[in-house]
Amino acid sequence: MIASPSVVSLRKSLALLWIAHLFMDFFTGIWPIYKTLAELDLFYAGLIAGVAGFFGEILQLIFGYFSDRGHAKKILLLGLTFASLIVWVTFVEHLHSLFFLILLVMIGSGSFHPAATGIAGALSRFQKGRVILFFASGGSIGLAISQLAFTSITNFFEGHCYFILIPFSVVFLFILMHKFPSPRNGPMPSSLRSFIEPILKNKRPVVLLYFAQVANFAMMSAFLFLLPDLLRLKECNTWLCMGGGHLCFVLASALIMTPIGYLCDRFGQKIILLLVLIISISLFYSFLVFDQLNTVGTLALLSSLGAFLGIINPIIVSWGHRLIPENPSTISALLMGFAWCFGNLGATCVGYMTQIFQENAIVYAIASMGLAMMLVLFFIFFMPSPQRVLEQEPR
Repeated sequence: MIASPSVVSLRKSLALLWIAHLFMDFFTGIWPIYKTLAELDLFYAGLIAGVAGFFGEILQLIFGYFSDRGHAKKILLLGLTFASLIVWVTFVEHLHSLFFLILLVMIGSGSFHPAATGIAGALSRFQKGRVILFFASGGSIGLAISQLAFTSITNFFEGHCYFILIPFSVVFLFILMHKFPSPRNGPMPSSLRSFIEPILKNKRPVVLLYFAQVANFAMMSAFLFLLPDLLRLKECNTWLCMGGGHLCFVLASALIMTPIGYLCDRFGQKIILLLVLIISISLFYSFLVFDQLNTVGTLALLSSLGAFLGIINPIIVSWGHRLIPENPSTISALLMGFAWCFGNLGATCVGYMTQIFQENAIVYAIASMGLAMMLVLFFIFFMPSPQRVLEQEPR
């Protein structure tokens, strides 16, 4: 049976969004390993990550608003362009210059994510969990390979990585020439108030999802920021410390996103998210406590932890899309950028905490940030359960 042209176009759109997301999160995943390779002070490196992330990601609200008003593709391309500037990080030495570069990268992230997620969410009316989590899996794979690929490429090309721009430019041109479906199906709101009215009608669940996302991303940004240093402290082999551990942690979540998206559509996000959080908390503190694991044990525990921690963010976003289907880019911006801007300060906080603790500073700092998962559990527990979505996508 031959698929209709509209179905082929939708699949092509989703595939291009997936690979664009891969490149985007690949670029944003480089800073944590670069700061370790460059032996930057953890406090200043965390300050750069947190402050640049705050100002870059908070712009998602603005970019989301204009994406829902018909400019999604332009904003998506702008985000990819800014994020690709990270390849020049190996030419920069001074902290002020590094901050400016990372700020541009985070502005790229802040423009790309609401635009791309809004387009992805509009591709399906009834299967938003599956579509958005599949789209998110591209970002997870990009983030997963970022550190290992960066160290390998810089070792091969005498300390530089701008050769990544070659495959990126090919993908950029394909996206530039492709016509994406419009994220909106109805008439454009005449005022800002009418535009955000659907969010105001769902104020309580949106607020709970927002604070859950802030706490979740703060913990994730802190953990990934110090993961290379934590693995060094555990005396893991060089491959694990220089990106292998990060690869396994993030890639595991990408592999289970699509089946988890199906479960969310079938049983609702609340029950799935509560189960994921309980398992994540158990695995998180187990990983910190067990110091004498061999390489296989470390990889198994780290991958299991990443599989569950990494899917919390896209589940929350897909839940928001189910609540506010009218403005997909705007709700994405609220639950991503406006949450991530504060969540990025988790790297700053954990970097500062390494200066406070006298012994086992890295472990104690990460353990303290892990308490944020208890807050996520609290907020999700009081969320009203979403209705099951049993309808089938029209063919």
